[in-house]
Amino acid sequence: MVQIGMSILLFVFQGVFPVFLLIVCGWLIRKKELVNESFFAGASVIGFKLGLPALTFLKISPLDFNQVFNIKEILLICGVYTGIYILGILLSFGIPENYQKGPFIQGSFRGNIVIIAIALILNLYGEEMVARAAMSLAFLLPLFNILSVVILTVPMHGFTMKGLIRSLNNIIKNPIILSVLVALIFSLFKIPVPAVAHRFLEYLSDLALPLALITIGGSLSYHGMLHKGRLALTATFLKLILMPAIGVTLFYKTGYRAAELGMVFLIMGAPTAVSSHIMAEAMDNDGELAALIVMFTTAASAVTTIIGISLIEFLS
Repeated sequence: MVQIGMSILLFVFQGVFPVFLLIVCGWLIRKKELVNESFFAGASVIGFKLGLPALTFLKISPLDFNQVFNIKEILLICGVYTGIYILGILLSFGIPENYQKGPFIQGSFRGNIVIIAIALILNLYGEEMVARAAMSLAFLLPLFNILSVVILTVPMHGFTMKGLIRSLNNIIKNPIILSVLVALIFSLFKIPVPAVAHRFLEYLSDLALPLALITIGGSLSYHGMLHKGRLALTATFLKLILMPAIGVTLFYKTGYRAAELGMVFLIMGAPTAVSSHIMAEAMDNDGELAALIVMFTTAASAVTTIIGISLIEFLS
């Protein structure tokens, strides 16, 4: 039994820690001022607009659509995220400052699936699970954008159609969503990707995750105000413990085991997306609280991921 447990821990360690070491690497690069601040902003744009769409396309386009698309799986995942979002709204009634409500709610539900979860799923379970996760992501990204704009706007300014239109515009132009749609066309009609184009996309996709993880590390800061720690810890609990616990329980009852259950856990238990801080700042909410939640969840997820995946592997 001890030998089995050690082998599981080794399996998780080899898959999880390289991801977080890259985040630490990015933090050290910024701390030592090896590059200027504009590097991280530019690297984030490259990863978001080129690398991650290329990675998503390559994972989905070669697969049979029926193998990738699972409406029950997608609806359950979106349902759990929406449930935590609603719970965050209910808890936010106890927050006196309106400009802190949006960042708290967004930090409680908006996961860094594109970078953290995809990287871990690829390391632990391979390309097939990445394709399934990417399919769920195609539905989660619009959901994230709509819910985030609403919750960052309403407590501060009340509901406006302008905010809804801006959110819809961002969804339509999102490069990752567009890459999923194009990949689905290639998958449905079994269109082959030319060798030169495939190699080019491979180069971009190989760049995507390391660059994005380093960028996350470079974006972290310890200047968050300490009196906001309680809100940040509450959001961390909702994001890293309650959400994956609910999600894994639901999927376990539907028959998911092993790699499939691990994929669900990683999608549900991903730390809060760095973009939540960017959106909070841009929409005049509490950017410091948003940054603090990103830091707390990113650091704590190194522990919760190992514990969660180890339990799933052991039980499987």
